[in-house]
Amino acid sequence: KALAARRLADEIRTGRMIAFGDNVNDVPLFGVADESCAVANAVPELRALATRTIRSNDEDGVARWLEECVRG
Repeated sequence: KALAARRLADEIRTGRMIAFGDNVNDVPLFGVADESCAVANAVPELRALATRTIRSNDEDGVARWLEECVRG
């Protein structure tokens, strides 16, 4: 995930990367992101690395976060 995310960011020349995750397999992804959002029901190890915690998967945390960003 981390390698693919970095390649995509470089290809589209994005200035900022935000990653979302819930489990330890997302640790490398959080390492390459500028901001990292762990869902509330993520494993404790990932929540400790996150720059913020958002609502859980059961509460559509990522979708709600994106919706809030679009609405401002």
